Formats: sequence, structure tokens, C-alpha cells
Amino acid sequence: MIPTAKSSANRLTILYVLALSAVALLTIAGQVLIQHSLERQLSDSTVINIAGRQRMLSQKITKLALKMHTTDNPFERSADRRELRDALALWESSHLGLQNGDIKLGLPGSNSDVITQLYADLEPQFQSIREATTQILATPDDEIPLNQITPSLRQIMEHEEGFLAGMDQIVYAYDLEAESRVSSLKRTEHGLLIVTLAVLLLEGLFVFRPAVNQLQKMVQRLRQNADDLKAAKELAEGANQEKTRFLAKMSHELRTPMNAILGLSEVLLRGRLVDNQKKLLNTIHDSAHSLMGLLTDLLDMSKLEVDSDLKLRRSPLNPKETIEKVVDMFKHQAQQRGLELVLNMKEGLDLWVLGDENRFRQVLVNLIQNALKFTTAGRVTVDAEIQRHMAHEVWFTFSVTDTGPGISPEDQKVIFEPFKQAERDRDKHGGAGLGLSIAYRLVEAMDGRIRVVSQLGVGTSFIIEVPMARSFGDSSVRDEWGHDKSAPVEVMPALSKAHVLVVEDVDANRLVVGAMLSELAVPHQFAVSIEDGFEQIQDKWPDLILLDLELPDGDGFDFFRRLITRCLETDRSRPLVIALTAHATEAFRSKTVEAGMDGYLTKPVTLEGLRSVLQLLPGVPKGDASQVEPTNQEDSEEDEVADDPLASYPENLRIKLMVMYCENYQPQYQLLLDALSAGDPKKFSFTAHRLLGMAANFGKRNNPALKILREFDDDHVDLANAELPKKLEDLRQQLDQLAELATRKTSL
Repeated sequence: MIPTAKSSANRLTILYVLALSAVALLTIAGQVLIQHSLERQLSDSTVINIAGRQRMLSQKITKLALKMHTTDNPFERSADRRELRDALALWESSHLGLQNGDIKLGLPGSNSDVITQLYADLEPQFQSIREATTQILATPDDEIPLNQITPSLRQIMEHEEGFLAGMDQIVYAYDLEAESRVSSLKRTEHGLLIVTLAVLLLEGLFVFRPAVNQLQKMVQRLRQNADDLKAAKELAEGANQEKTRFLAKMSHELRTPMNAILGLSEVLLRGRLVDNQKKLLNTIHDSAHSLMGLLTDLLDMSKLEVDSDLKLRRSPLNPKETIEKVVDMFKHQAQQRGLELVLNMKEGLDLWVLGDENRFRQVLVNLIQNALKFTTAGRVTVDAEIQRHMAHEVWFTFSVTDTGPGISPEDQKVIFEPFKQAERDRDKHGGAGLGLSIAYRLVEAMDGRIRVVSQLGVGTSFIIEVPMARSFGDSSVRDEWGHDKSAPVEVMPALSKAHVLVVEDVDANRLVVGAMLSELAVPHQFAVSIEDGFEQIQDKWPDLILLDLELPDGDGFDFFRRLITRCLETDRSRPLVIALTAHATEAFRSKTVEAGMDGYLTKPVTLEGLRSVLQLLPGVPKGDASQVEPTNQEDSEEDEVADDPLASYPENLRIKLMVMYCENYQPQYQLLLDALSAGDPKKFSFTAHRLLGMAANFGKRNNPALKILREFDDDHVDLANAELPKKLEDLRQQLDQLAELATRKTSL
């Protein structure tokens, strides 16, 4: 029987608790033993010291008694008497404490039989000395004969030697017993150590090893379960895809006879019909039309399920024209249902963008069709407006609002799931519930979002927010940049009076941007640092600033803050500021927006991106470029740009950039090493950023240098990282490979 995860965990827990308890008990026993040893050693030392002091006190008593009989000075004799009395009191209390114990003196009083017998043998000597000393202390000073040995003094001197010999034996006995206890303690400690090692060995054999084996078995079972689940998931996904493919094929095959039914029924409806033939044919035609719509939805849904990574076309479309055409399609249907179909479009929608017009139209059709379907009285309103302009793209907001019955909060949670409808309308209106699910997936594929706002009894609004890339005019005549010549001609009259300042410290980037601005005939000048930029501004106030965010004397955000201060001080309008950066991330774009900049361009800069930025200038009418039909951009071109960002550049400019890379990458790499040696992370990251801009010209694919350089492009890079030298060596090899690639390209 295979144990469950819970039972295995309980068993492991019990084993660990037992093991830890055994170790804890041994540790506590060791601590108790050590504490007892320390206390006993302290007690032994106190006993031995006081026993040794008894010898000295007996000698002191004899000396003081003798002195009292040899001095005729009353003051000295009085002092000797007091000292003798104190010595006797201490001698007596210590003698009793050594035998019976004394808390104040720290004496336990727990003597062995041997020492007790020694004290018994010593007792006559002690009593004789004590009695004689007491008698001397009781004799007045004037009665003590001078320089004569009295019986009391003789008694003290006769018993002193015996007392000293007895105390020597007692001290020696104390010392032997203390050494014996120390030896016994050492043996106990050794025994405890052996027991501890034995317990640890037993724990390793009977606790930890079985626990490790149990964990290994559990991990193996988990891996096996994961593999089984993965295989089952792949099998289920395969079966689901086969089902979806079959559904798609059958839906497609069913469309052919349905088209015939629709076409023939329309022909018959135009002919001469009698009795209820027209009614029957209308029923056939309407049913066939509903069935065709259902088949279309099933076909679209199956395609979305099979192709989870739906790729949309990027072709020119005009949102204003597309929306107007879709709304016109439903005007007749709205009139037949007694509804008002209203279109509200804000200004600025008449422009060209890149997107999948068919899919965009399909989303609008599904939403308007649903609104007309579920609305019995009132109106359906379609609103469209531009949410915001960006350097590369335009965000649009579209909404379809009806005065239908509304959707409950419970149904709103699942309204975008396949085959889901509002419970109250499922039987009344029919349908498969695929339209909103298809619209939701298509909007997601467009990198947009769709949401619903509804109130029962009031109506429903479906709101779409989607970004679309900017586009420009179409012409069969291409310039050396591979772009049409018509767009620059349209904007040239307004741009000829504009002035652009490019703040960029890298020669290659200045070369590219300068060539593009010259191609568009836009007046411009360059600055290589923040200070240089403000000197240029002082000479001539710009209309637009293309600002690199990594500069030798600071970052672009410092420049931008100083620019705002300068505008406030001089009371001049702020120029448009577009960030130039190699960081093509959403987080970095948000950072530029939060700072207040007007957009950003990702390096390597493209001519199309620069054109879109120039259209933001106040002097350039927004309608100039929008009146020209945009250029068609195929997916293959995007792949080409990913492999070679310079593919759209003129041949002579590409060669110049390759040559500049070969000339500059080694000095820049040396600066990177110098910054590392100097321990300067800011200089290190700045140099890495420069190299990143140079290496980015070779594309993202098959270019591992970009990953390392992005890691180095951080002001807080850890220069003490042990892996840094290895990464630098890898980077050098990769930069050398890029140089070889550049050499081959320039020699072709």
C-alpha cells in the first residue's frame, strides 16, 4: 500500500520530533552536569582554602598569646588582646563550619567518614588550645606575668604542633577527595559524549536515512505524477485541437450548401409567389441566415482555439471610414426594429493607422449586432474617440451602448466566456453565445481591453480601448530609405520653419538621427551633454528636443527638470521632449510619461518613428499626413527588422555605422575595464549603455551581448560580483564576433 502524503508527513514529523528530543535531552544532561561540576569545584576550593586558613589562625593565636606575655606596653597588650579575641572567634566558627556547614562561609558541611574521623581525632587539640586562649583572654593585663610562660601559654604551645599536623591531614584529605570528584566527572563527561555520538549514529541510521529515503520516494512520485499530468494535458489538448479542427472543417463545409440556400431563397423571393409561399420562403431565408451566422461564429471560435497565438495583419486602416461603413450596414436593420442607431465620433479619427481591419470590423459588428438583438425599444449609440497620442501609436476608445434590459452582475462575470449568455435572454433570443467571446479574444490579440458596464432595466455599454500603430502615405515611388516620398512632402511646409535639438553623445546615433532629419529637410543641431544642450538652447530656442536619457554629465531626466526650470524663469513655452532610449519596455515608457515627457523613440531610431514624432509639433496640422493612404507593412518586414534593425537604412549609412562600431567598440570595452578597476559603478553602467546602443544595431536575435550589457546598464551594478570577470570575458568575445560580422557586411 502506497502511503498518502499526509501519512508520510506525519511519520516524518514523528521521527524528527523524536530525534530532536533525544538530542535536546542529551544537551540538557550535559548542561546540568557542567553546572553541577562548577558548583562542586567552587565548594571544594572554598573548603580547602578555609581548612588551610585554620592552620594559619592557630599559628596566629599562638603568636599573639606569646606576645601578650613579652610586652610591658599596655597599649600594645590591649591591641594584641583584641586581635587575639577576633582570631579565636574566626577560628572557632570556621572549625564548626567545616564540620557542620556554614552558609555565610560557603561551607557545605558534608564531610566524608575519613575527614569526620580526622576532625574527631583533632578535637582534643582544638579544645585545649581554645580553653587556654579563653583563659588568657579572661586574665587582666596586670595579672599576666612579663616574660614568663604561664600554664595557659604552655598548653597552647604544646598542642599547636598536634593541631597543625591534624589540619595538614584534613587539607590533604580534602584535596584527594576533590581530585577524585574531578576524575569521576571527566569519566561521566566521556560517557555522555560516547552516548551522544551513539544516539546521533542511531538517529542517522534509523531516523534521518529513512526520512531521506521517504522524501526521495515522495519526490519521485511527485515527478511521476507531474509527468503523467503533463502527458494527460497534452493528450487532452491534442484531442481538443482535433475536435476544434473537425468543427472548423465541418463548419466550413456546411457554409457551402448554406450559401446556396441563401442565394436561391433570395432569387425565389424576387419571383411571383402565391398564397403563403412568400411567408414560407422568408422563414427559410431567415433561418438560413441565422444558421450562417452561427456557422461563422463557430468557425471563428475554432480558429481562435487552434491558434492560441493569433497573429493579426498590420495593414492600413482609417478608423473613421471603417466605423462609418459598419454602422451603415446596420441602419436598415435598426429601422426595421424601430430603433435609432446613432454614431458619435470625435475629431481626429480621420487618420491612418496600422491594424487588422477585418478583425476590427468583426469586433464592431458583433457588438452592434448584439445591441440591436437585445434592444426592443430606444436606441443603440456608437461612440468613438482618440484617448491619447503617443510617439509610436494612437490609443482609441470605442463604445456600443444600448437601452436594452441590461445584464445582471452575476452574468457580467461570465459574459465573455464561450457559449455564455445572460440567463434571462437565453431562451428568448437564442444564439450560441460566441459573439462576445470572439470579440474579447480579438481585442486581447490587439493588445487592447474590453469591459462591460450595465444596469438592469437601464441598458448596457461595451467599451473597447485599443492601441494602433501610426502609419503614413502610400506611394509606389520609394526613396533610398525604403519609404514613400509623399509623406515628407506633405509635412515639409510646416517643418521647414521648425527647429530640432538632438542631445546625444554617441557619434553613431547622431549620425543616424542627423541623416534622417536631413532626409526630411528639418533644421536641426546637436549637443553632446546636458551643459552643451543648454548652451545650444541659449543660442536658439528649439521646437522639439530629441533627448538621450544617458549622458556623460547626468541623465535625460536631469536635463528635463532643468529645462522646465529654464522655461519658468524665461516665461517661454516648453519644447516638445522625446526620449531616446535603448530600453524598449513598458516600465521605461511609463517612467518617461510620469516625468512629463511627450513620448519616446527606441534605438535604433527608424524614419517612420521619427516622422510620427515630427507630427506632434504644433505647427504641423494633424490632417496633413492622415489624408495620405498609409504604407502597407508586411509581417516579413517586422521579422527582417528584428534580425537587422538597419535594414531600412541606406546602404552608405549602414556601412558607416558598421565601420564606426569596429573603430569604437574596443576603446569602449577598455573604458568598461577601467571603470571596474576604479570601482566606479556609475561610469561602468554609462559605458555599458554606450556599448548597448552600438550592439543593438546588430538586432536582437543571435546577439547574446545585449543581455550582458542590459545587466551592466545599471547604476547600482555590483562590481564585487565574483561572476563579473567571466561575464566581461564572454562580452569581449561576443563583441569581437559582432566586429567580424560588421567586417563581412562592409566587405560585400
